[in-house]
Amino acid sequence: MSLTQKIRKVLKKPRRVITLKPEGRNRGVVALSYITWPFVDGIDIPKAMGHTNPFECVTMAESFRNEGFEVQVVDHDNFDYEPPANCRVAVDIHSNLERWHPHLPADCVRVLHATGSHWLGWNHAELTRLCAIRDRKGIALIPRRNVPPSRGSEVANQISILGNQYTIDSFKFAGKPITRVPLSSAVEHQWLEGRDFEQSRRKFLWLGSYGMVHKGLDLTLDAFADMPDLELTVCGRPEKEDDFYRLYHRELRELPNIRHAGWMDMTSPAFVEIARTHAAIIYPSSAEGGAGSVLHAMHAGMVPITTWESSVDLGDFGVAIARGDVDSVKAAARAFASLSAEEVAQRARASYDHVRSSHTRPLFATNYRAFAHKITAAL
Repeated sequence: MSLTQKIRKVLKKPRRVITLKPEGRNRGVVALSYITWPFVDGIDIPKAMGHTNPFECVTMAESFRNEGFEVQVVDHDNFDYEPPANCRVAVDIHSNLERWHPHLPADCVRVLHATGSHWLGWNHAELTRLCAIRDRKGIALIPRRNVPPSRGSEVANQISILGNQYTIDSFKFAGKPITRVPLSSAVEHQWLEGRDFEQSRRKFLWLGSYGMVHKGLDLTLDAFADMPDLELTVCGRPEKEDDFYRLYHRELRELPNIRHAGWMDMTSPAFVEIARTHAAIIYPSSAEGGAGSVLHAMHAGMVPITTWESSVDLGDFGVAIARGDVDSVKAAARAFASLSAEEVAQRARASYDHVRSSHTRPLFATNYRAFAHKITAAL
């Protein structure tokens, strides 16, 4: 280490470590690399309503604490923290597990908590979509969701995943036990009575965070630009990705059948009104560990129209987008809009009932507690 590096290390501000002590006998330490802010700010503030991970991270920590372990929580991008010598379980969402691996006790249970699909397929998926835009539009956009390579799945003893078989399949090559702990939901809504499905079957929502190409907004905009009889509302911040926004400014701002509503608080009356007037969420994502935005829309009574790669179970109520291309998005939207109002109403109710029985905070807590108990029973 050079003198400059030594000085920087001394001067660097220490990263936060959250420590949760067990109430009874201490069985050792669980190191959890995820996010720390929910332990300081809480899980019921507005900031925590935009994603499932605040609740899930706190629940994971509490599950191990209730099993008698001291839990040390660090941020996933904290590359300074080293688990102590008495670390019994190490849980990480991406890059730290590989770094920790050589220093952990041999009998420490190493867990990759996969919040996305495997990084190789994940990165390939976004790059493939970017190449498709290059070929359609004659422009090369910047990757927004590529992640660094990691051998977390290779060094893990256990893998937990949030999505469905798509995400499971992406990790099968590693030959490790994989446990599905279905994604929770940050927001739930009461069933909306009195919706006009004759009108709303022609109105679609796209809802997503950053990585517009990764999450298929380009395909959705291109599709609806060619279907003026169908309406699309976009909830997100594409303007934060300047190259994408320049390319799709016309579709987002000038076409009468496409409305850019901006970032949306899913607990707000404005979102409830969208749910009342839109029958479906359309989401042709290229890769997910379980698309939380789709589940949140289902909790508001919308029907999912997604790619397989979105990692959301469609049952007999959703509509599958056959491939990640514009024509497939158009075909899926057209197929849904052609359904009768009665059929759409039945699918909306089935979608709502499914998500309420599979993707909630209490269900996640129950499932993760069972997972934590299983992997620590012999320690």
